[in-house]
Amino acid sequence: MRVVAGLALALVAALLPLNQALAVTDAPAVSRDHTLDLRDAYLSGGAWSARGFGAASSRPSDPANGSGEFFWDPAAPRARECGPAVCLHYVTTTSDAPPLSAADGVTPDWVRRNLEVTEFTLTRMAELGYPTVPSDAGRGDSAQFDVYLADISRAGLYGYCAPEAPVPGAPGHASSYCVFDNDFGGFPMPADESLRVTAAHELSHAVQFGMDVREDRWFLESSATWMEEQVADDVDDNRQYLSAGQLGRRTVSLDHAAADLGIYGNWIFFQFLAQRYGVDAIRQIWSRADAAPGLRDDYSIEAVRHFVESRGHTFPSVYAAFVRANLSPHRGYDEGSAYRAARLDDSVRLGPRRSTWRDAGIGVSHLTSRAVAFRPQAGLRGSPKLRLSVSATRGSGAAASAQVFLRSGGVTNLPIKLKRGEGSRVVKFAGSRVRKVVVVLANASTRYDCDQRTQFACQGMPRDEAQRFGLAATVVRARR
Repeated sequence: MRVVAGLALALVAALLPLNQALAVTDAPAVSRDHTLDLRDAYLSGGAWSARGFGAASSRPSDPANGSGEFFWDPAAPRARECGPAVCLHYVTTTSDAPPLSAADGVTPDWVRRNLEVTEFTLTRMAELGYPTVPSDAGRGDSAQFDVYLADISRAGLYGYCAPEAPVPGAPGHASSYCVFDNDFGGFPMPADESLRVTAAHELSHAVQFGMDVREDRWFLESSATWMEEQVADDVDDNRQYLSAGQLGRRTVSLDHAAADLGIYGNWIFFQFLAQRYGVDAIRQIWSRADAAPGLRDDYSIEAVRHFVESRGHTFPSVYAAFVRANLSPHRGYDEGSAYRAARLDDSVRLGPRRSTWRDAGIGVSHLTSRAVAFRPQAGLRGSPKLRLSVSATRGSGAAASAQVFLRSGGVTNLPIKLKRGEGSRVVKFAGSRVRKVVVVLANASTRYDCDQRTQFACQGMPRDEAQRFGLAATVVRARR
């Protein structure tokens, strides 16, 4: 779902106990995402009254029953415009009517533009290899996918999609419909740009519901926001969310689906994977998550891990590379010069006056990381080196690496191999050549006890949430 920009971000502390406390709940977290709220209503089997919304299957064209606010006036004249894949439904009176100016004197220009954009979006996703949205068996009085225009901006919504019914023979798949704002008036971007990113995002959800309607929230939302890059790359609306994701908040778990904008901002993770393995990687990951009978039906991060392993890599090494890319986005991403780099957790100067630094208790929650920089002090002579020693209390998913930033502008990435949780590495540290050395400590564990009603992947309790790293850095072979 597209939401109004500028909403305040929830502050999530880096402390491990708080991250756990935020995860466990007896009820769904308050959400800004109407699409996934409706998905949850669908999965619960009917109406969801907590916020006044009607049954999950209620379209704007359904008779108003007093249980929701997005119904057309039953007396308003109705019309539609259809293409090969989409039927655009609208009314011609009341506040739900779109702009009715028509160059041909028949079809409103704005309706025609909505149809062009939705047709293009579904065509683009088909070109990328994604399946078509499942048929709704004529639920909207048409064979095509149904999109409705309504005045939903009054609720702060650009658009939403709702699953309606299971696909015969594939109960994990669901048919759906979408609703877009009728004119995108009052939003920060021009109406056409708002339409394009809304179509990319929401129609991506419709396709997702046709693959696995039960998938994890973070996975659904982050990958739908990433799809905006493939359909409306020039708009760049999704950049506004980067500070809420791991590019801005490295200490909040990648799969945390709590009530903030992080699940939008973590589209950058899928962009990283797409650049590393090719754009088809995301479709392949979704294919592993597909709930069709006889398929794998992996859950979110499990699908990612299995894909990475199929390419001959380990997930911890890939996740650590993602963290490093976020520290230098201008190097790590095609459009990264426009992104603000992730902040370091600490920066320490070592040399003649202080040759050693250590911290034996660095807490790193699952799917988060820490980054510490070491810089040569003035007066460090000769050919000094920096010995880095790392320990991890839990071996599963632990990863460490060093980045050596040279004054020439080059960067060398060096893994620190952990054997039974222990590892070390010696790197160059001459101030004449080295600007800084950054050590990345990552907890890339994907082990969960699933179905524990949390806001993490598979609604599970992470089994390696209590990860603690020790890190020591010592200047060796240095002289004044």
